[in-house]
Amino acid sequence: MIPVRYREVLPPYWYENEVAGWHFGVMEEEIDLRESKMEELVNQFLLQRATWGLDLWEWIYFRAEQVGSMANRREAIRRKKLAKKPFKLPILRQIGSQYGKLLQVTEEFLAKEIHFEYDSSSPINVAGLFTDFEYIRPVHINRAVPVVKTSTPAITMGGKGYSFSLDFPICGLEMPQELGTSGVLAVENITVGAATSYARIDSPITGFEIPMQGGTA
Repeated sequence: MIPVRYREVLPPYWYENEVAGWHFGVMEEEIDLRESKMEELVNQFLLQRATWGLDLWEWIYFRAEQVGSMANRREAIRRKKLAKKPFKLPILRQIGSQYGKLLQVTEEFLAKEIHFEYDSSSPINVAGLFTDFEYIRPVHINRAVPVVKTSTPAITMGGKGYSFSLDFPICGLEMPQELGTSGVLAVENITVGAATSYARIDSPITGFEIPMQGGTA
């Protein structure tokens, strides 16, 4: 019987052909083997998938076989390949985009710095950026500077406190409450906990403190 994978592309009159069934049944294993070998050969041209092909990559870039794990050998080839490229804006964008959501790359001429601007909404691998940049950095550039920008506008909050007075038969007193503060929050999460404050009461009889429990939010 002809396997399903071949029946899908053959005309119906082949289904009852006994000889065709023998042919495709025997050739199926050979065809699978050929496809796997072709896929493996293609992988050797891709650095991140190469295995035995790393020897050829290393001969091209180092003229010698390197030691270490496959991951380390691939990383060494990648950096060597990167170092051969010109130190221009497209290459800098390529480096920066590997380690975060890159917005733009700018050059500070006076400071001799390259600024990589990232969006704060995604993680940024600063160590990887510095490693790749230093590998290709020319002598007339001092350093790379990662700049993180947020697309969320800052939230400004403020609060007020009020004072009130308590009248006792013995004396009148006031318990002042400190006014709240206002400012710009750097993060969007706000945690407010309970607090206890004390107000001093001076009377002709004795001095004592009244604890006041702060609220929570």
